[in-house]
Amino acid sequence: MADRRPVVPLAIEPADQAIWLPGGRRLAASQLILSEYDIGRMRAGYVCAKCFEVFDRPWPERCRTCGAPIRTKQAEYFAREFGGVENLGPSVSLADELERLKEEGNGS
Repeated sequence: MADRRPVVPLAIEPADQAIWLPGGRRLAASQLILSEYDIGRMRAGYVCAKCFEVFDRPWPERCRTCGAPIRTKQAEYFAREFGGVENLGPSVSLADELERLKEEGNGS
């Protein structure tokens, strides 16, 4: 049975792109940070990459919410729009940091 939990972004960050509308209003893009688990569901065809609708079965013909052609275009759209996996935590593991601290203590 498919995981029916909704996709919930871990964070929403402003993107570097914006459009200035004729009235002077700025329409800015946003970057959604998703969990690796949700990204995997999207790659496997269980989640619409455009509106995040969750499907019971992978790769339906179209998304029932936004009408996106999932079976024929989702992989292409995902490859074009997906920016990669970002690490939201520390870049050094705890074990590596403890080792570095131990080495610093011995060198003093």
